[in-house]
Amino acid sequence: MWEIIQSAWGVVYYIAPDGEPRYLLIKRHALSGKIERVAPKGKIQGNEDIQKTALREVSEETGIPLNQMRLKEKVWTTQLRNTEKIKGQMDKDVTYFLIQYFGDPDVVNIDTVEWYIGIYKWATLSDVLGLIYYQDIRELIRKAHTMIKEGKKISDIKQNFMDKLE
Repeated sequence: MWEIIQSAWGVVYYIAPDGEPRYLLIKRHALSGKIERVAPKGKIQGNEDIQKTALREVSEETGIPLNQMRLKEKVWTTQLRNTEKIKGQMDKDVTYFLIQYFGDPDVVNIDTVEWYIGIYKWATLSDVLGLIYYQDIRELIRKAHTMIKEGKKISDIKQNFMDKLE
């Protein structure tokens, strides 16, 4: 039996001046040989908490300080199984988290390690849907986008209520 790797992805976003979310995508070399855009991700180390893994991996792979990110909520969990036992592919459970970035989007610095090639893009939802190869990841970003928009709507309602109390 193959070991099942536990890993976490960070769907990293910030709210642009136009009020719309922008998502952080990183270019990397895929096992297929293609260059693809992905979100920062990585494996749990030891007994590390899955939420801490998501924040640590985003920080390590982007240079974003931990104090400029806030883990908002879990978006999705998937199980990826290598049924053909192809070398280089692993069985893994992946947990996806929505992570808000509060720093300057122009200063993100992608490491050129772990298959990454050091180029990133802050993408609109439309950009993401055109750049991501995998349908399930596109759906994940759509779900994250809905969660962000709903959270903003609730936040706006709360603020309007508080403004009326003053």
